[in-house]
Amino acid sequence: MDTPDFPDVDSVAVEPDHCHRCGAAVGVTEFEGREHPWCPECDLVLSRNPVAGVQAVVRDDDADRVLLLDEPVPQHEGVRSLPGGHVRHDEGPREALVRELAEETGLRADPADPEFLTIHHAEFPDVALYLVTYTLERSQVSGEPTPEFEGFEAAFLPVAEVLSSPDRLRESDRRRIETAFDVE
Repeated sequence: MDTPDFPDVDSVAVEPDHCHRCGAAVGVTEFEGREHPWCPECDLVLSRNPVAGVQAVVRDDDADRVLLLDEPVPQHEGVRSLPGGHVRHDEGPREALVRELAEETGLRADPADPEFLTIHHAEFPDVALYLVTYTLERSQVSGEPTPEFEGFEAAFLPVAEVLSSPDRLRESDRRRIETAFDVE
């Protein structure tokens, strides 16, 4: 059986304009029926793949509250969000979730405790990502919410209040909170 002659392929997260190996300007080639960025110097096809991200819905079911952040950064100004972030190349999604939760809120959890809730594919002009969302119960985390930076907030807020403020919550976070709390 003959082995097909495939070019070298490297995965990248953003649309490149220069090769990450040699620095040459990137051109375009057809591969598997689609156009892909290509380095003519390295004869390297650059396959753009989504970045992995994680998010946590931490539920305080006894009080019907959810953990949210209020980060005064331009892309989140005035909008609350679920804690989370990007998965590093050397960690799994549960480990990334536990790390991000600790970094952003000061809360500690065991990587075995988060339960899968959803996966969401999001595309932006420069990057695409897969966002894996997990749930944790308040009883599964230790510590008190402590924001990552001065001026940030990390707090358990009443779910009814959060869901009744559509201008203060991203729609994608709203859907995940509704799913985690089984709200219709």
